[in-house]
Amino acid sequence: MSREARRQGYVGQIVDGAKLAVIANAIYTLQYGGDFKRCTIDNFLFITLSEKDNFGDPKVALVCNEGVGWEQNSYGAISFPTNLGQMGQYSGEMVIGIDVIKDCLTDRVMDISEYIRSFGSRLDRNCYLWQSQMSDPSDIILV
Repeated sequence: MSREARRQGYVGQIVDGAKLAVIANAIYTLQYGGDFKRCTIDNFLFITLSEKDNFGDPKVALVCNEGVGWEQNSYGAISFPTNLGQMGQYSGEMVIGIDVIKDCLTDRVMDISEYIRSFGSRLDRNCYLWQSQMSDPSDIILV
């Protein structure tokens, strides 16, 4: 299936991975002192889901360009991977509050069907999975 064949209208906002990495590295510094390899974080797509959180607000998630994603937890934070070291040699994990992630949003919006790479059925299935969990396109609210 090509990108053109995917459903359209399910949009999110691009999260600046470099800004998120600055925050993550500050947290890693507090945890490990200077004894760690600085992490990098790729850009993510910040999407709104149709499921509500404990306060009745729509849940959100971060999605990478492979269509893999991470939903907010019940504490209003998202746990997501970081790449540690050159070429992402070591995998790390960071838990950051949604409000902090929102501070890293760019002005760029993108349809998830365009954001997720197009290379095989697995990526198409990932795209469809997220679209099935997202708010109706007419209800999507960007921050």
